[in-house]
Amino acid sequence: MLIDQKIEKFVKREGRRPRILVSSMGKKRHNQDTRLLATLFAETGFDVDIGPLHQTARGTARMAIENDVHIICFLSIENNHKELVMELARALKAEQAENIRILVGGAIPRSDYDFIYSAGVDQILNSVRIDKEAVNRLLDLFE
Repeated sequence: MLIDQKIEKFVKREGRRPRILVSSMGKKRHNQDTRLLATLFAETGFDVDIGPLHQTARGTARMAIENDVHIICFLSIENNHKELVMELARALKAEQAENIRILVGGAIPRSDYDFIYSAGVDQILNSVRIDKEAVNRLLDLFE
């Protein structure tokens, strides 16, 4: 099924477009990558919110809940992606919002994938570039 068809199917089922929060958690600046990723999601049919720089996991979870998003996407260019994933999953659970999907991208070694998936991540992007296959897999999470 094409991305446009999956988006329309989602709209019919949910009554709105899929909404994603693209967040910059952590201390390092990756504003350009965050904006690029947000633009790519918007171009594929998502409603997109962008979080502020240096957001905490708790702040990201709160913003996601307040904005009623379906997915949180954050980039990790630091070596603390495991900690951020666990903090974000805990924050969502504390707010009873485990239904919000987590997507993480950036410099994540393959050796960490099993840990990250078991901590609550639904999908890992291999780079900042998002391709049709990645969007299709993301939309499949809602089938």
